Amino acid sequence: MSQKTIVQGYGAAIMILLLPIWPLLSSRHSLIFHSILPIQSVVWGFLIDLGIVSGFAALLFAYAQKTATGVRNGLWVLVGAALAPALATNVWAVWQKNLPHLYGELLFYGTLLVGLLLLWLSPAAYRYFVRGLGWLLLLTGCGMAWIVPELLYLALRGQPRDAAMPVVRAAGPVVRGSMPGDRKRIIWLLFDELSYHQAFEHRFPGLAMPEFDKLKKESYSFTDLQPAGFHTEEILPSFFLGHVVVDLRSDLNGNATIKLAGQNNWEPFDAHATLFADAQRLGWTTGVVGWHNPYCRMLAGTLDYCFWRTGNGSWNGIASDQSVFKNAWAPFAEAARLYRRRPGSPQEEKHASDLAAIIPQAEALIRDQNIGFVFIHLPMPHPPGIYDRRAGLQRDSGTYIDNLALADRVLGELLGTINGTGLATQTTVVITSDHSWRIPLWRPTGQWGKEEETASQGRFDTRPVLMIHFPGQSEERNITRTYDDIRLHDILEQLLQVQGTGLGESLLAGGDTRAISARP
Repeated sequence: MSQKTIVQGYGAAIMILLLPIWPLLSSRHSLIFHSILPIQSVVWGFLIDLGIVSGFAALLFAYAQKTATGVRNGLWVLVGAALAPALATNVWAVWQKNLPHLYGELLFYGTLLVGLLLLWLSPAAYRYFVRGLGWLLLLTGCGMAWIVPELLYLALRGQPRDAAMPVVRAAGPVVRGSMPGDRKRIIWLLFDELSYHQAFEHRFPGLAMPEFDKLKKESYSFTDLQPAGFHTEEILPSFFLGHVVVDLRSDLNGNATIKLAGQNNWEPFDAHATLFADAQRLGWTTGVVGWHNPYCRMLAGTLDYCFWRTGNGSWNGIASDQSVFKNAWAPFAEAARLYRRRPGSPQEEKHASDLAAIIPQAEALIRDQNIGFVFIHLPMPHPPGIYDRRAGLQRDSGTYIDNLALADRVLGELLGTINGTGLATQTTVVITSDHSWRIPLWRPTGQWGKEEETASQGRFDTRPVLMIHFPGQSEERNITRTYDDIRLHDILEQLLQVQGTGLGESLLAGGDTRAISARP
């Protein structure tokens, strides 16, 4: 086996594995940011995979290059057909988009058909095809040689360790005697990817959401809410800071730096400039149960209680809390599942396990009445679908519509927990979503089916949800004017300072919540 063949094998491995590796190596370091640190098991898993795929490909190429006749010659058709979708997927991902599954299949079968036709009809042209593929593999292997030392550096460098969860302040939760007002609470529930259009205006036929309907009849509801962004990792920091975050990236230690709207410079995310720090300065205790964003790391020093799950910190079964060998095996297990067309996916399994871990923590946080300002980020109705609304059971391969029913069920459970606390009649409940159902993101993927197409009608309605239920409120009040979602920060700041009734009157009258003076 020659050095050239080894480099070509490495080039093939990069084409196949670059997509899962890139979130680790890119300047955004999104895999580091969304993972529980340290991530050495993930990095070593990638290195093992690169070695296995490179070695196998090099042996295959060495076998195919021994002679230009028979089966060996035809192997190049299969190699080209297998690599075409992988290469296209990597190129497509540069624009942060998903390659539609149909396109991947068309590329595979199209390349296979063209290669076989060339082999049969024009052997000379086929030789050019094989030579070009060989040069492409060689150039890829040489051009991406830096990836291995970069991965080795990440695997060997020291990295902070995220605290064991849940995280509770060493001195324990602050007793709420110094809190403003008479033992009031604010519970902020965020349902990820909940669409106002789908939940209230254009509900799928037969879908029942009684808990949302009931709460809406007793809340202030914003009917024309303009989103603060498109991605969760930027929208939530925007809510926390009161400034629109247009970009976020992580350093190698998982610390976020952000770029604010209208600014060109990057700056560290400052936890002490957030709602939670403000709440503590006003005498409130704070608690978070969250998903996807690393809340316990981002908001360190401003929370009395914290628990989070990684969400998309797991790609195709790869996660930092697994062993090296399980991470190394995960891509092959996923490939085998796809080949056998087995139902479910690592994403669905992870999504279901995240929900199963978050709900008990959310209920425990709500029951802990020593925590006054509560934020809970829930992983539904965000795809993939993990629920069967007809059977009322969790299952693989559900739909976004199923997840809407699941969100309604979870809302009912959490409201029941709130109503079971002694402070229920003094609790303001804020229901939000970070963004609407992102149809342009999901439509090209395997998370899209007939129900989604029927429900969406091919239209992306950008409005998220914002409802506020004040203590004792029993009537529906709709705010129909256009309202920027980023002003949720101002609303929450005022809720931390003033009586709920005054704020509600200001919202309905169209006033600026920032103009309300603080009252004891």
